Amino acid sequence: MINFRMLKLSDMQVWFSVGALIIISLLAILSTTYGMQARAGLDPFIYLKRQLVSLLIASGGLVLFLYFDYIHLKKVSIFFYAFMLLILGVVLFSGSSAMGAQRWIMLGPFSFQPSEISKLIMIIVLAGYLSSREKINNFIDAIPLLALAAVPFLLIFKQPDLGTALVFIAILIGMLAAADASPKLLILMVTPFLSVLFRPILALWIVYLLVIVVALFLTRASFTDWLLILGLNVAVGIAVPFMWGMLKSYQRMRIIAFLNPAADPYGAGYHSMQSLIAIGSGGLFGKGFMHGSQTQLQFIPEQHSDFIFSAIGEEWGFFGAAIVVILFAMLVFRALAVAAEARDPFGRLLASGIAVMITFHVLANIGMALGILPVVGIPLPLMSFGGSSLIMLLCSVGILQSIAMRRQKLIF
Repeated sequence: MINFRMLKLSDMQVWFSVGALIIISLLAILSTTYGMQARAGLDPFIYLKRQLVSLLIASGGLVLFLYFDYIHLKKVSIFFYAFMLLILGVVLFSGSSAMGAQRWIMLGPFSFQPSEISKLIMIIVLAGYLSSREKINNFIDAIPLLALAAVPFLLIFKQPDLGTALVFIAILIGMLAAADASPKLLILMVTPFLSVLFRPILALWIVYLLVIVVALFLTRASFTDWLLILGLNVAVGIAVPFMWGMLKSYQRMRIIAFLNPAADPYGAGYHSMQSLIAIGSGGLFGKGFMHGSQTQLQFIPEQHSDFIFSAIGEEWGFFGAAIVVILFAMLVFRALAVAAEARDPFGRLLASGIAVMITFHVLANIGMALGILPVVGIPLPLMSFGGSSLIMLLCSVGILQSIAMRRQKLIF
């Protein structure tokens, strides 16, 4: 039975930040799609209507998880995991394709992206696993956990969906840190990614390996630590050329365009260059709602989805973009506060995982729009057009508020 008095214990700053971001999102989606649809003689409000339908469905998910005691999620996490593998498998064999990727399942007139909801399921599964075990102190202890995350990671990477696969890695590392895992284990997991970044410049990668050697020597690391940390980084560095060959051609061009957008100004580098022009032309106060030249003339394709931040920067300027960043910072800060005050380890890990997921999404998407990170298919939480992402995020907010409302369970 719903007890509306529990809402008094929910986090009001979370409600405010989420509500404000959704309102800004609806305005930005309208601005980026109205002119395009009107010029084509189509319904100029169709994208806004579709997003409102998604919002209605997502709100139902929010209410469901809001009043559902989050502790029960731990009991059914194994079923969630099996369901996640099932839908990811269905995508690979019979999913719908678009723009070179097979990521969607058609449900009548609607499309559903399983990789989006898989992010939340992975948080629930990892929180259940980590809260049921002692502190993970070494790599051997982490092998079952890594295997648990590796299966959905590989299924998503195969679609291919590199952006979501990276989100999985961020969630795993962030939740291990929240679970007070061994610092050496976290170093073991983080340093190989730095090797991937540095390996294209051989001299820089060698210097990086020397830094690792010095750090291991100064910390008097054991032989096992030397073997795992240094050996894994060397192995990753050797494997990078082969990993490069495994990437799709468009993924390789995105990385090249990130390093030098002018290398392909009308192809892989086009989005980044046009996004920078749009944000830079906004100035302090922007050009005004539905008055951005880059936005209204459709210089950035699909701007209502992954590059919606560039429309905000152009039409609302630096101050409008700063307000969006502040709202996200408020949301993440309050999520971490809820995690710190949770009544049990499972709730703490759930809230921490949600905070990590949102943070990674925001940094990756805005960094992509500003040209300081490669272009990957990561939506801006609560703002980019798309029902699957919005449903997943509002369900996450419902779980977050469920944790917040039950911090003082004895009151009831």
